Amino acid sequence: MALFLDLDNTILPSKEAYAYAIENCAKDWQEQKLGGNFLELYDFARKQVKSQLKHHSSNRLRLLCFKLMWEMLGNGFQTKDIDGVFWMEDRYYFHFLSYYAEEKKKEKYQNSLFPLLVSLSKEFPIYLTTNETLRTQLLKVRGFLPDEFRFTLITSEEVGFEKPTKEFFQYVMEKANEDPKDCILLGDNWEDDILGASSHGISSIHIPKMWGEGEEVNVLSVEEISAIQKDRNSKPNTNQVDLDTNAQPITIWRASNIISGLTFARSWLFQRQK
Repeated sequence: MALFLDLDNTILPSKEAYAYAIENCAKDWQEQKLGGNFLELYDFARKQVKSQLKHHSSNRLRLLCFKLMWEMLGNGFQTKDIDGVFWMEDRYYFHFLSYYAEEKKKEKYQNSLFPLLVSLSKEFPIYLTTNETLRTQLLKVRGFLPDEFRFTLITSEEVGFEKPTKEFFQYVMEKANEDPKDCILLGDNWEDDILGASSHGISSIHIPKMWGEGEEVNVLSVEEISAIQKDRNSKPNTNQVDLDTNAQPITIWRASNIISGLTFARSWLFQRQK
């Protein structure tokens, strides 16, 4: 038995932290009178890095974005610019982790999510599966999740492939050394998490909103899954992962929020033990 958890926007409120960090980096940039419009420069650099390093974990490194911003700003790069690039990276992580430091004090984490995660980690092996660099995710986990939480962290940087590739999930299953039918995954991303797991016979719970309202956990029908897949495939810049719903004995549920999803996963895992 094993529980696979995505990190960002599943058990970590990353979207909000990213937005907070970039907003405050823009203020730092302006205060230092570095020139240009930070948000415009960053947006352009981010798109360039993502395009150049598509499907590679390095595409998530903000350091690459800040280097490119300095190059664009100065029509080249000089030795003296290196300190500025590192300073910008330091400020980014400072703001990012500052957001986490305040957010984790909230009652919904301290009294609901954190105790549940710690309890689950004492009952079942937990694997955190994430498309990111190892250093970044170690910083996030250390800065947000409770000290007593026990887990195995698997990043795409270590694997050499990102979710939802078969190579990533093959690595995860070899690491866990479990039968896929006895495992369940929770994640917010339909392609990376849900279809990636399902293509390897792993049942999954889709959590579109980390703190959505309600307590429902509903199984998705074949028709609903097909409709979601058709809609996703019609959109640009999405991973084209096809799921043959008749090929694997898997089930996909949708949970209202992370608490209902984890509670359901615990019950499911206990049933698999019987």
